[in-house]
Amino acid sequence: MGRTWTLLFAGVLVGCGAGTTTTPATPTAPTAEPSTQLPPTAPPPPKGLPDAPAAVPAPPAACDAFASHAAADASACGADRNATLEALDEALALTDEVPRDARLASLEPCETFPRGWVRALRAELAPVACADAIVEPLLAASTPADLRRDLRVPLTGLGLAARLSRLVVNPPRIEPPFDKAGFDKFMSEKLATWIQAQASAIQEISGEGAKLDGYGRAIVAVEAGMADMRFVETMREVPLPAEMANDPSIKDVYYGSLDQALEPRKHRGRDAALVGLRDLAATGVLQDPRVARARALLSKLYGGRRIDALDGLLLPPLPEASTATVEERLAARLPTFYAGMLLADADPTDAKFLRALIERGIPALMVEKLEKATVGEETRRLHARSLVQLGQRYWRSNDFTRASALVKQDKKSSDEARLLAAIAIALEGGPKDAAEMMVRGPLLPEGVGNVADLDAMASSKSPLAGLAAYDAGYLLQLVPPTEPDAAFWRSVAQRYERASRLLQDPNQKREAKERAKAARDTATALR
Repeated sequence: MGRTWTLLFAGVLVGCGAGTTTTPATPTAPTAEPSTQLPPTAPPPPKGLPDAPAAVPAPPAACDAFASHAAADASACGADRNATLEALDEALALTDEVPRDARLASLEPCETFPRGWVRALRAELAPVACADAIVEPLLAASTPADLRRDLRVPLTGLGLAARLSRLVVNPPRIEPPFDKAGFDKFMSEKLATWIQAQASAIQEISGEGAKLDGYGRAIVAVEAGMADMRFVETMREVPLPAEMANDPSIKDVYYGSLDQALEPRKHRGRDAALVGLRDLAATGVLQDPRVARARALLSKLYGGRRIDALDGLLLPPLPEASTATVEERLAARLPTFYAGMLLADADPTDAKFLRALIERGIPALMVEKLEKATVGEETRRLHARSLVQLGQRYWRSNDFTRASALVKQDKKSSDEARLLAAIAIALEGGPKDAAEMMVRGPLLPEGVGNVADLDAMASSKSPLAGLAAYDAGYLLQLVPPTEPDAAFWRSVAQRYERASRLLQDPNQKREAKERAKAARDTATALR
C-alpha cells in the first residue's frame, strides 16, 4: 500500500476528467482584447437553447417560482417612458428575489424596453441556477426577426451559464466504514463515471458558449471555468479508507499525486474564467456577483497569485450617489450591460449620472463617449476613479495608465486626484491583465511598487496623507525583495505606523497597526 497504490487511485479519480479529450472549447489563453460589439455578419444563435447534456441536473425546485412569472398585458407599463422607468426602478428596489422577479415580469410587454431585455435582466438577477428556466421559453418562441441578436446572445449565454453552475456540485458519496476494496469499487463504478459525465458536459456547453460573443461569451466562460475548478475541491473532499487516512506518508503522497493529476483541469478552469473576466472588464463591469465568485475561487486555488490582491488598497470615500432622477437611480442599480443598453442616450459627462454608474460599472459605449468629450474636473476625476477601480478588479495596467493621464490634465489637482495619480503610477508598470499576472507566476514585474509619489503625499499635510501612507506600505508588500531583507520590512512597518497615526477611520487605523506589527515582526525575524 505504497506510492504505486496511491498513484493508481489518483489516476482513477481524475483520468477521465484530466485528459486532452475534455479540453474546453473556450480559448485557453486570452491573447487579444475582446470586442464588446457583436459581428454584424455573424450567424444568429439557434432558436431556443441547445439540448442540455444528460449529466446536467434539472433546475432546482425553487426556480419554478421564477419560471412561472408572466405578464398577460401591458397594464403595469407607465403612460410614457419616464413613468415606465419609474416602475422599473420600483421593481429593482425590492430586495426579495421572487416578488422582484414578478414585478419585473409584469414590465416585459412595455414598449420602452427592447423585446427580451427585461427577460435577460430577470435571469441575471435570479439565482444563477434558474436562468435557463427563465430564458428558454422566450428563446424557443422567438425568431431572429423579432429578437435582436444583441439580446439573443446574452439570453443564450445566461441559459448556458445556468447549466454550468449546476455541474460538479453534488458528487456521489461513499459512506463509511469502508476499506480499500470498497473504495476501489466506489471509484471505478461510481465516481469515475460521474467525473466522465460532468467533464463531458462542461466540454459540450463550453463549445456552445465559444460560439457566442461579448457579454454572452463572458458569462459562459466564467461559469465553465468555475465548474472545472470545482473539480479540485470536489476530489479533495472524497474520504479515504482507514489504511490510507491513518498513514501520514501514504496520505501525503496520495494528495500530492492527486493535486498533480488535477493540475491540467485546474489550469483549464483558470484560463476559461480569465477569458470571461477579460470580456466583462471590456464591458465595463465593476461590481457583479459572478465576478466576485470567480475572483474568490481563483484566489483560493492560486493563493500566490491572488487576483484580488489589490482590493485592500484604501481609496477616499465616494460622494453619495444622486437619486434625483430615475436615470440616476437606474444607473446605480442596473448591472452594467443592461444599463448600457437601456440608458444609451444618457450623458455620461454629467458628473451626477457618472457617479451613479460607478456603483456597478461604466458601460463600454459610455466610456467611448467620455473619452471623446471635453469634460469638467469632477467628471474627469470620477472617470479616473472608475479606471483605478477597474484596474484593481482586473489587474489591467492600461487602466492605471489612463487614470494617471486623466488626473494630470488638471493644473491644480485635488487631493483625491493626487492620490489616484500616485496609485496609478505605482501600478501602471504591472501586468497587462489578470491573465498575464496569474500565468506568469507569483512575482510581479519590477515596475510595480514605485511608491515615491505616495510617500511624498504621505509626508504632506494633505487630509489624505494617511491613505497614501497605508497604500504605499500595502503596495510594497506585494513586491517584496527576492532575498530576505530586514530593512525593507522596517520601511513597510514605518509606512503603516504613519498611516495608523493619520487615519481617522477606526477600522482602517486598526488594520494599519496590525500590518505594522506584522512587518516589524518579520524584520525582527530576519535580523
